[in-house]
Amino acid sequence: MTWTDDLRRILQRLRGERPEAQPPGGIECHEAMAKIFDWLDNELDPQEAECVGEHLQTCARCYPRLKFEQAFCEALKRASSNETAGADLQQQILDALVEEGYTTD
Repeated sequence: MTWTDDLRRILQRLRGERPEAQPPGGIECHEAMAKIFDWLDNELDPQEAECVGEHLQTCARCYPRLKFEQAFCEALKRASSNETAGADLQQQILDALVEEGYTTD
């Protein structure tokens, strides 16, 4: 938990609200979002992956973002088949990079 989580709970108590239950996976949304790509790429240790995965798959706020990122990753995989850009497009990209100050060496 972070100090902002503690502050949120204190403010809820002061307003007479019931404190939120334990968040899904035991982590807050901002923590899950910070690790979403590591989770999608299976780069987290098993315990952390379980917590992040539980949060992403059960949190009403985070689940839509998870589905979007999964669909985006799938679209990238489909688009990155073995096709290559044509010679004209490759040259246009190189020219644009040179204009921006990059070298092709």
